[in-house]
Amino acid sequence: LLIYFIVMLTPLANAADVAIGPVNTTLESSNVMDEVVVTGHWPGPQLWKVSKDQHAVWILGTLQPLPKKMIWQSDEVEHIIAQSQQVIGKTNVRPKGSIFGLLPLYLQFKKLSKLPDKQTLKDVLPDDLYKRYAAIVQAYGIHDNDLKTLRPIVAAGQLYRDVIEANDLSEKNDVQQTVLKLADHYDVAVHNLTIKVAEPREVLKQVSEVPRADEVACFAEAISILETDLPVLKQRANAWARGDINELRKLMNDETRATACRAVLLSVDRVKELSDQVKATWVAAVTDALNQHQSAIAMSPVYELIGKDGGLERLRAAGYQVEGP
Repeated sequence: LLIYFIVMLTPLANAADVAIGPVNTTLESSNVMDEVVVTGHWPGPQLWKVSKDQHAVWILGTLQPLPKKMIWQSDEVEHIIAQSQQVIGKTNVRPKGSIFGLLPLYLQFKKLSKLPDKQTLKDVLPDDLYKRYAAIVQAYGIHDNDLKTLRPIVAAGQLYRDVIEANDLSEKNDVQQTVLKLADHYDVAVHNLTIKVAEPREVLKQVSEVPRADEVACFAEAISILETDLPVLKQRANAWARGDINELRKLMNDETRATACRAVLLSVDRVKELSDQVKATWVAAVTDALNQHQSAIAMSPVYELIGKDGGLERLRAAGYQVEGP
């Protein structure tokens, strides 16, 4: 509940980094919407190796969305897990405090996620933007009874998820679940990272105070992605399935752009602090694994790994040897 807005918008912000901008000019203009996603068994990307002396951490770059009907061939990862002493698992962000504080937090979340005074998206969006939204809802047969009462910043994330689901893509992190099941099978310790957030209700309050104009800008960005750039998301999913890291790099910008949805997230000071803390905690976990274990494996969203300020560059700058695709 605490990071509902972040969970809703992070995939959309990452999609915007891929889909909006010069990369679109590389697509062929004809039949671009006919791009399909792969099915069957696929290897996924090769792993990066971060090493120090005789110790190594193998890093698997995960991706969302991925093809619904893709079956990940996890033989390489299974082989490494069987010889490892630790798997660095998922990052959990939780409110600091007792379980009795969850109900007030939930009620606050429910209230802040909806438009006030019984308004709907039709009341708060410009007419042309609402018509484009309505066209997408109709095209994909989306039931928007609940969606239309959400504030734009939340509706943008939910609409994005609904449309990619209709395009044979899925936000479910089946790759991560497969890794955790393999760790359990080989009795390898899983180190899940937990970040406790103080004053979670204040964080939600700060998110709720994002200017309406910024929310509408993010919503407009979501509509643009869903209207024209779904083929890029499908290409990216296919590249991951095939293990084509070079293609992934082409479809992900090396330079971070201030897209509208990313700007909305990072404009909230506590959210920006949380984002930085998540990244730093992951790097620290990899560093600790290198010091304590001969072999370990870690997962990270691939868009957090590659690039000038990605996790791999941070580890390289810290003096570790980084090898990989």
